[in-house]
Amino acid sequence: MRHSKAKYFALSLMLLVTGYYFMAAGRIGVNATDSMTANGFVMVTWPKPIWHGAIVATRLPKVLAGRFEGKDLLLTKRVVGVAGDPVRSTPLQLCVRDVCAKGLEKNGRVVAPIWQGTEVPEGTILVFGESPDSLDSR
Repeated sequence: MRHSKAKYFALSLMLLVTGYYFMAAGRIGVNATDSMTANGFVMVTWPKPIWHGAIVATRLPKVLAGRFEGKDLLLTKRVVGVAGDPVRSTPLQLCVRDVCAKGLEKNGRVVAPIWQGTEVPEGTILVFGESPDSLDSR
C-alpha cells in the first residue's frame, strides 16, 4: 500500500511541475493569417531553443508597428537561418542555405529592398513566412 502512495505522490508532483512550467513558460497561439500552413501552435517562451525549421513568434519590428495601429501582434514564421548561415541575394530573391524567397513585388518592381548581408549575424535569426506576401526577414 505504501509503495502505491509513493507512486501517486511522484506522479502528482510530476504533473504539478509540468503544469506549472507550461503555465509559466508556455502558451497556446493561433495564427489568424495564411502566412503559415498550420494555424494553431504551442509556444514555449523558456528555454528558447532555435533551430532550422522551428516556428517562432516575435513582436512586430518598429518599422511595421505603425501599419497595425499599435496592436500587440506577434509574427509567426519559420526559421530558415541561424547565426553563421551563408546568405545569397539578388535584387529579386533572398536565399539562406537551400531556402529561397522572392521579394515583394508590385507592378513588376520590388516594394522593399531585400536584405543585403552575406551571413546571418550573431544573435540573429532569419525567418520566412510561407505565403507569397508574408512580412518576414526579406
